[in-house]
Amino acid sequence: MKKQPFWMTVFTLCMTVVCLFLFSLLSPSKTEQVTSEQTEPSKPTQEKSSPQQEVEQMGEDITIQYDGDAYPVDQLPDVSEQVLQYEQEIEKHAEKYGVEPYSNVILALMMQESKGEGADPMQASESLCGEVGCIEDPDKSVKQGVRYFSNVLEKAGNDVKLALQSYNFGDGFIQYVKENGGKYSKDLAIQYSKKMFEKLQGSGNFSCRSPEEAELSACYGDFDYVGEILKYFRES
Repeated sequence: MKKQPFWMTVFTLCMTVVCLFLFSLLSPSKTEQVTSEQTEPSKPTQEKSSPQQEVEQMGEDITIQYDGDAYPVDQLPDVSEQVLQYEQEIEKHAEKYGVEPYSNVILALMMQESKGEGADPMQASESLCGEVGCIEDPDKSVKQGVRYFSNVLEKAGNDVKLALQSYNFGDGFIQYVKENGGKYSKDLAIQYSKKMFEKLQGSGNFSCRSPEEAELSACYGDFDYVGEILKYFRES
């Protein structure tokens, strides 16, 4: 077999080197691809809104469902003139503590607690110092009452019904609900009232106020407190 001339061998090798060089220029390396992917601007991700942000997005249009009825709490509740005199004070503190959309609910809460009368119209002493009667200034009562409502609303994960019932029962009810399904219901309120009444009735500080409470042995607090608040709003 005839050997290929030397110059042909050299020519072939040169052409091979040139082709490889051109191919490397046209094809981006893996390193370049990675760098391109890293430096490409990422698409902005949409942040999930917190419960409080969702309330703000809803504005004042808040409806609470209870016992099959809907109560639009954006309307002014049917409360006494004594309660209405605290409207601006409530709104001021509601804005401060981030619960401004619920100012009308807090007005109804005051109506249920005291009709706006006395030195502690929000009946907020127990939430402040653990006993009745330590608040003797209405302005201090409003501030503490709104602050406590904002506190239980936050702990309740923005569940307004759970927050209202906890204003009456104490925030221990929130933990009880979390351990029993995680969502407020009137049945859970009855069960908690029965449990606490059985535990505390020996202290002599609790008594049944109605035949229904006595029949159920649910005499701790008011297990229908949510309904008592919502009655001041017209059903839609």
